[in-house]
Amino acid sequence: MSVDCSNKPFYHFASLHRHLTPFLSAASLRRRVTLFPFVASLRRRVTPFSFATSLHHCAIPVFFIVSLLSFSPAQSQKPHKFTLSGYISYMNTNMFDSISNIWVIDNQLHNRLNFDYFPTGNLSFSAQLRTRFIYGNSVLLFPDYSKMIKSDNGYLKMNRNVLSEKNFLLNTTLDRLYVKYSFKNVDFKLGRQRINWGRTLVWNPNDIFNTYSYFDFDYVEKPGSDAVRVQYYTGAASSVEIASSINYEKRMTLAGKWLINKWNYDFQFILGEMEQRDYVAGLGWAGAIKNLGFRGEATYFNPIDNSDTTREASLSATVSLDYLFSNSLSITAQVLYTKITKDNPISNFATFYTSNLNARYLSFTPWNIFGSIQYPVTPLFNVTFAGMYYPKINGYFLNPGLDYSLSDNLEFSFIYQFFKGKFPNAMTGLNEKQQINFAFLRFKLNF
Repeated sequence: MSVDCSNKPFYHFASLHRHLTPFLSAASLRRRVTLFPFVASLRRRVTPFSFATSLHHCAIPVFFIVSLLSFSPAQSQKPHKFTLSGYISYMNTNMFDSISNIWVIDNQLHNRLNFDYFPTGNLSFSAQLRTRFIYGNSVLLFPDYSKMIKSDNGYLKMNRNVLSEKNFLLNTTLDRLYVKYSFKNVDFKLGRQRINWGRTLVWNPNDIFNTYSYFDFDYVEKPGSDAVRVQYYTGAASSVEIASSINYEKRMTLAGKWLINKWNYDFQFILGEMEQRDYVAGLGWAGAIKNLGFRGEATYFNPIDNSDTTREASLSATVSLDYLFSNSLSITAQVLYTKITKDNPISNFATFYTSNLNARYLSFTPWNIFGSIQYPVTPLFNVTFAGMYYPKINGYFLNPGLDYSLSDNLEFSFIYQFFKGKFPNAMTGLNEKQQINFAFLRFKLNF
């Protein structure tokens, strides 16, 4: 996935200090533990957008009407060739560097509609629409925020801001739109789709089509690619696959994957080129050591243009272990090594969220360590705690959370994210401590 920045539940960290500095006290500016250095005061405002003149213009009334109709019990009484599912959620986001400083508060109403049509047993169509109404401080204070929200990494521009004003915006995205045809042991799929070749939870060097951010928890479907994909199943747990996609730069990714099962392990081998910039060769596996889940991925990237001195060969590799106890307590651990090349656009937490990520650029430090624990206190109440450690910058990420089921289809979630580390000051070049807090409250209704 290069990662689509529009999928982030918050704006990038650098903008926070750049545009809120005039509002901060002199005492807070003198503190060394700040989010990002003083740059400039707010000079611009987001330019309002007019109504889009595309399919998304019609999608807004449709999304409200269909969302209401989807709750009708009559729809589920008969089997249909047409299916509809989705959810509606409300999420409140609070961002701050310290609890005593300025808070940036945003709110989001989020609707997703998944349409599927099965005209025959072999043919199906899918269209999935994501609509978000965002209002709050980020829309008001951060220039180009609306442009970031409507950015689209695919070749087809299917992300639109239907409304964009000073304090709010209404955005729609068709992140799935494809046709699928199956015949005997062959599946053919054409259109915007997700091609997930990753085997592990957090970092996926094998995911050369759809790299995504672990921190973007609210976008569980993950972004898709404008692609064509052919899968040939050679057995119950083996297949040969070839896929090709094109991105917003009109650059193509073309690769093949061979999946086999041996010694109760799934092994995959990947060969191709990514964004017409790198040749790629990858390996992945998933299996178990007794009762301990054991997974891993590794991909080697070699520049296609040897005369390009800004690029160099690199390797990313990760290994993970997971275990489920008899009381349903689960633990996961993962380690990533990635070579930090000189063309890596990720230099800190801010650029991690604002850069177009891909499998070549997974982090801003060579070694990354992850751990998580999850426990269902009751069948309705689940608690989690996750964290990451970045040895090179002596930095860490903490991520507690809880989920509570209020009814069969309604759930409440609280998620907290805290980042802290040492990064070079953009003006002085000296390493400084930087930190940021995010607190999320979410209600989600599935249908």
